[in-house]
Amino acid sequence: MRWWQLARRRMSLRPFALTMFVFGLLVWLYTIAVQLTHPMWLYDSASHIQFPPFNWRLDDVGMIAFGVSAFGFFVWQLEETD
Repeated sequence: MRWWQLARRRMSLRPFALTMFVFGLLVWLYTIAVQLTHPMWLYDSASHIQFPPFNWRLDDVGMIAFGVSAFGFFVWQLEETD
């Protein structure tokens, strides 16, 4: 593999990390908004399908989204801009 092919492959990680950060943050903020306005909804399932991983509760989805957001921000900050 040539050096310019490696550079092109590496550049595709920054937009993906930014997307993970933004959408993870939006889902986490949605979970906080639900917690403040309708706290009883947190214990409801995020989907009507009753087998894993589709039967996660809304607060579980919020915790996962926060982790995805933090990881996406970390990778986004580590990537160098030219």
